[in-house]
Amino acid sequence: MQNYRSFCPLARGLDVFGDKWTLLILRDIAFYGKTTFGELSKMEEGIATNTLAQRLEKLVNQKLLTKTNSETNKLIYHYRITDKGRDLIPVLQNILQWSEKHLFEKVN
Repeated sequence: MQNYRSFCPLARGLDVFGDKWTLLILRDIAFYGKTTFGELSKMEEGIATNTLAQRLEKLVNQKLLTKTNSETNKLIYHYRITDKGRDLIPVLQNILQWSEKHLFEKVN
């Protein structure tokens, strides 16, 4: 069971997905269709493999992702987003829209 630092729903959410990598991993799975460790390790932002392994394990433990063996190669695992993980897609979209609005210069 997860230990949370407070009863605040926002703080609890941040305990689950508030680090700098978790939402990017979910982005790559939900929006770009990446499913394997190898695919995810090549994300544009340059995640270290040990960090990726830790975050994937956390996401599976939190039931935001499932982890299954590849049918063709038992050494490869596929990570897929769950319904609980899909519920975060609007959060990703809102962050994306906010960032596009406030963090990019407008070109005339």
